[in-house]
Amino acid sequence: MDIERLDYRSLIVFESVARHLNAGLAANELGMSSSTVSRHMGNLREVFEDVLFIRRSQGFVPTDKALEILPTVQRLIQSYGELRHSHTRFDPSTAKEHFTIYAYNEFTYATNRAVHEVILPQAPQLSFEVRTLSSDCSRAIENGDIDFAVVYENFNGNKLVGELFAPVEEMYLVAREGHPVFHDELTLESLCRFPYFELDNYDDVPCPLLAQVAAQRGLSLKVAGYTDNLAALSRHLLDTGAIALSCCAFTRDYMKLVKRMRTCRLPDQLTQSMFSQVEVDRTIGNYLVYSSINQSACHDWVKQELLNSLSAQWYEALENGPKPL
Repeated sequence: MDIERLDYRSLIVFESVARHLNAGLAANELGMSSSTVSRHMGNLREVFEDVLFIRRSQGFVPTDKALEILPTVQRLIQSYGELRHSHTRFDPSTAKEHFTIYAYNEFTYATNRAVHEVILPQAPQLSFEVRTLSSDCSRAIENGDIDFAVVYENFNGNKLVGELFAPVEEMYLVAREGHPVFHDELTLESLCRFPYFELDNYDDVPCPLLAQVAAQRGLSLKVAGYTDNLAALSRHLLDTGAIALSCCAFTRDYMKLVKRMRTCRLPDQLTQSMFSQVEVDRTIGNYLVYSSINQSACHDWVKQELLNSLSAQWYEALENGPKPL
């Protein structure tokens, strides 16, 4: 065994192939060509005098030798990352990387503001692609195809990390100006008098929180429809007698810009009764989600700038928010 031929890039390739059990996915994650991955794997087979991975119809199967050395390889990669983070200075002005960010519709404007007003002035050679998230992209984030996602609540995955940039503590009622819902005290009973339109991001809430609370109190709520688009929701509310709810300060700020639209904050007791329906093992709030496999200094810097900017924008929006009726 010629261990001196072993290099860091080959270790990275080995770990990625062992995780995906697919050379093509490893190449995509690492930004390498398939031939480069094959060359590193060839070097690894010579160093360890073992084929390491056996090709089967469903993908690679690791040999006993591969399973034996994998924990050591993972520790070496982790130690290298710690060394790089602790003793390497990152200069954003010279960084040249591309980042793909997916965000719920409510967060896309704030995310673009963070990119163009905070990050790019410091790192002009970076490039970004900000897209609207409308389906579960957990696997793509884990694999590195998506660098970040700006979401709330519904994220799961062994390699996913979610960092809270703002907890959610308020709920807002949205309806057209002059709607009769604003004429009386806001209670569960008064809200259930009107059709309800849910601002829903694919399947993160199987049933509107308001409908869940209403059912527990023996009340019925007519759900008029669902949409994941703020512009579509605005048009529905303006053209019908429906109402909507949102816990997002960015949504509330957008609605304030739409003519003939009105928002107000729900009473705290009603808000808490709805939040109690959310069963997650983390703080209810808004998260920046990314994969634990990405340890580059540039990724860490972009992550922190996004977190700081999104948090600052959120609390700025809260300070300008409406009070309860």
